[in-house]
Amino acid sequence: MNKNIAIVTDSTADIDPRLAAEKEISVVPLNVHFGEEVYKDGIDLNQAEFFRKLEAAPMPPRTSQPSPGEFHELYQNLLNSGYQGIISIHISRELSGTWQSATIARGMLTGANIAVVDSKSASMGLGLNVLSTWEKLQAGASLEEAAEYARGLYQQQKIFFGVATLEYLHRNGRIGRAAKVIGGLLNVKPILTIDGDGFVAPLEKVRGMNKFVPYLLEGAREFVAGHSGPVDIAIVHAQDPQYAEDILQLTKERIGIRNSYLAEIGSVIGTHTGPGTIGMVVQKS
Repeated sequence: MNKNIAIVTDSTADIDPRLAAEKEISVVPLNVHFGEEVYKDGIDLNQAEFFRKLEAAPMPPRTSQPSPGEFHELYQNLLNSGYQGIISIHISRELSGTWQSATIARGMLTGANIAVVDSKSASMGLGLNVLSTWEKLQAGASLEEAAEYARGLYQQQKIFFGVATLEYLHRNGRIGRAAKVIGGLLNVKPILTIDGDGFVAPLEKVRGMNKFVPYLLEGAREFVAGHSGPVDIAIVHAQDPQYAEDILQLTKERIGIRNSYLAEIGSVIGTHTGPGTIGMVVQKS
């Protein structure tokens, strides 16, 4: 068991705060800007408050990454408290400047043993990466071994998510205009993913919600077919816990799962995906 290495992530991981506290995982919040008002993700607004503000806002909010100074302060505090090294795992650098801020902060601490990892993922794709890397450290992996493991985990993940509307992704510059138009036609529901380069990308289009869940279930089953090792899964949702629970139970009936998580989408991810989002992350370990 390696208790000398700290794990840091950011609030886009959507890890339950109680679970992060239990495992001593430090979470750096991103920011959500409603006009001149700035809120720390997961600290100043809970999910219900955020989505109420989002739907009522005359202008769409924007998000911003933590400053290098915030990372520097946290890294210094962790090192001063006795940790010998830090693994800092973050949202895809193609979706946020958070990885860059962490990298700058690492450069400010000459001689410190800090690995900054681009997860090439987001939400519980990042969350599963962080939790699995924590397990590696508990099993005795070195910082270098655990960081290398974290860097490669995106290749063992499959992400599926559907949004009620592509408007939020479009207006925040996360998806092209063509996809917005297609998504609005004839009750077509786009299913999206995060690709191997860390970008939001289209995966499939299904007609109607009644075909959305079967697509997720079959996609998960196909992804783990032939895999003999453990499988972890997370279902993420925006204010619809019962729907998420139903999908999780249906998935458990089809594939063997080691660890499973239900997670609410936080305010930063929610700014870009909007209300009504539901997603699944499947990870082979």
